[in-house]
Amino acid sequence: MSVHHFLLTQDGAIEEFSEDEAAAVAEGKRELPQFADKRLRYVQVAYEDKANENGEIHVKTLGAIVSFDDAGRLREAGTADNEQDKLDAFEHDACVQYALRDTVGQRYALN
Repeated sequence: MSVHHFLLTQDGAIEEFSEDEAAAVAEGKRELPQFADKRLRYVQVAYEDKANENGEIHVKTLGAIVSFDDAGRLREAGTADNEQDKLDAFEHDACVQYALRDTVGQRYALN
């Protein structure tokens, strides 16, 4: 199973983090000073590395709101409190398509 981790920044960018980087941030072993005092949306995209017998790749996603302290250490993670915090369909699909870029390549996927 492959897992990709994304932070959606307040300026509209999507930043990807490796499994090791995401784990280090979650465990408090790595700071992200560029996100000091920020509250951002987090998206995790997990999928099987190989298609099933029908040629399908099943994808699971989850999202959270993460807050960082003044040094860029993860302070807390939780659910969206309001509509502004919620992930929209475009952002969700962009994270999924980006996570699958090497697995699916230029082929199109049905949602």
